[in-house]
Amino acid sequence: MPGTELVWILKLFVLPPGILVLLGVAGLARGCRRLSGGFLLVFSLSGLYLLSTPFIADRLMSLVETYPVLTDREILESKAQAIVVLGGGRWSDAAEYGGDTVNPGSLQRLRYAAWLSRKTGLPVIPSGGSTESGRRPEAEIARQLLEQEFGVEVIAVEAASRTTWENGVMTAELLDRLSLGPVLLVTHGMHMPRAVEVFRRAGVEVIPAPTALFHKAAGQQRLTDWLPKAKALLKSHDALHEILGRIWYSMNA
Repeated sequence: MPGTELVWILKLFVLPPGILVLLGVAGLARGCRRLSGGFLLVFSLSGLYLLSTPFIADRLMSLVETYPVLTDREILESKAQAIVVLGGGRWSDAAEYGGDTVNPGSLQRLRYAAWLSRKTGLPVIPSGGSTESGRRPEAEIARQLLEQEFGVEVIAVEAASRTTWENGVMTAELLDRLSLGPVLLVTHGMHMPRAVEVFRRAGVEVIPAPTALFHKAAGQQRLTDWLPKAKALLKSHDALHEILGRIWYSMNA
């Protein structure tokens, strides 16, 4: 896989709002009175508006949140031998905790992993390293939280990965060393298709256990669904990130 630093830089220019801002600036530079400049400006503003509406954001989310939540019966009848939970980011230098802790997204995943662990009695394996040198790996932070605050067993951590691709490859190696078979895989619903694909390519039998699904079932539309909101733009960004991530992995597998 290409260097992760390059990938992060590319994200700034490929995903909204970055790409739309660049197009808008290019339109202004070309001049609004010129056809090409006016087109770029209108396109960028229209795109920014549409991606900021709950209607479009929800439709984009429905494309990536394809795995439903597990039922109690599916959980209890699964043949899983452990629960693997993927890191979702950190809250750096949290003053109230005296150092790094998990961010809200990671906390959602860890809470569900702990809930599954109490329900099934299965141990948990956090996966996630650090994208910054000198920082404590996310998996170690997750271990501390799971054991001390949720009271569940953590049998091992995969603390070297920096991407979803590395999550799958390195966790597969760890599971092989531990002689563990099928696992419940915990991550956000929108992230699950990409994670499942990576883990299965690495030879891991996974049972998708998504949490924090954001898209709503199709229903009656409201006028407010077409009013721009910052949260909707974030949802659109995250959905497009997952779509492009799957394309990127398929091209560089």
